[in-house]
Formats: sequence, C-alpha cells, structure tokens
Amino acid sequence: MSTYSYSREINRNNIAFCEFDLERIRKMFRDIFAAYSPKIKEEMFDSFCGDFYELAKGIPTANERIWRMLITDMLFSYDDRGYLEAGAPDNAIKRRQFAIMAKVVVSKLRAN
Repeated sequence: MSTYSYSREINRNNIAFCEFDLERIRKMFRDIFAAYSPKIKEEMFDSFCGDFYELAKGIPTANERIWRMLITDMLFSYDDRGYLEAGAPDNAIKRRQFAIMAKVVVSKLRAN
C-alpha cells in the first residue's frame, strides 16, 4: 500500500501572506496586467480588483495551490464574460497564461 497522501501534500504547501488592502491589490494588478497578456478591460479593472479583494478576504487557507487555482478560475470567469482583452483563442494557451499570472499574484502576496 502506498504512503502517498494528497491531503498531506496540500497542507505542506502553506505560505504566509502579507497584509493587503484594496489599494495594494490595485497596484499589484496594474503592474501584472501591464506586463502580461491578456489584459483586463479598463472599465472592468476596479470591479476585478474589488472582486479579488473580497475573495482574498474570504479564503480561510494559506495554501499556495488553492490560491493559484482560485486566481486562475477567476481569470477564466472574467475571460468567459469577455472582460479580458487580447486573450488567446485556445484554452490550453489561456490556461498557461492564467497559471503564470496566478503564480505572480501569489508571489507578490507573500510576506517578505
């Protein structure tokens, strides 16, 4: 019988997050969307940042994998509604782009 446990693996990837507020979230996403493609439509930027802030306040875990999955899912949700610009037509490419962006978000939220 194997000793592998997915739940232990999940619990092992916990990280410490810095304190963040809505203004820090806005600055972080402004930098990320300036550097990466796709970009959020300007009229949706404040809504996106507010949604992320509310989501982040409500996530009771410090698990890096869960955060990356939620961020990626949020990006897909905004893309499905047409709020992202210059998105790739292929979902495999989008998945890679969103995964990279989620990893960057998590790294920027880490406590120093």
